[in-house]
Amino acid sequence: MSKTLAAIVLIAGLAGGCVVHGRGAVAVTATTPDLVMVAPGVHVIAGYDEPIFYADGLYWWYLDGYWYRSDYYTRGWVYVAAPPAVIVGIHQPYRYRHYRPHGHVVRNRPVPAHRIERPQVRDHRTPRGQVRDRRR
Repeated sequence: MSKTLAAIVLIAGLAGGCVVHGRGAVAVTATTPDLVMVAPGVHVIAGYDEPIFYADGLYWWYLDGYWYRSDYYTRGWVYVAAPPAVIVGIHQPYRYRHYRPHGHVVRNRPVPAHRIERPQVRDHRTPRGQVRDRRR
């Protein structure tokens, strides 16, 4: 009976976007969020609280006037001084907050914006490699 129950819990966890590690520990993994096209080759996370785009196989986040890129929309953000033309061509990125075309049906809800890892902001006035403390 306990093996059957364990198998059911494992299958339900995997189907729900969770991975079971060891005895009873469950880690939530982010699924790919719904993306909608806003320009040729550029998509944005549908209905999201932040202007996070997807282009050229990477996620791009416009935050505080700077562009950051990552392989994941939830973490690993790196400042990019010269983003590709397709990203620089996005005029007024903040207008894409909560963007969702008429009739779009949400299929994959993204991780809430308040739970994603914020990028470390490098101040251009500090020596290379040092990170500015954003709390100041």
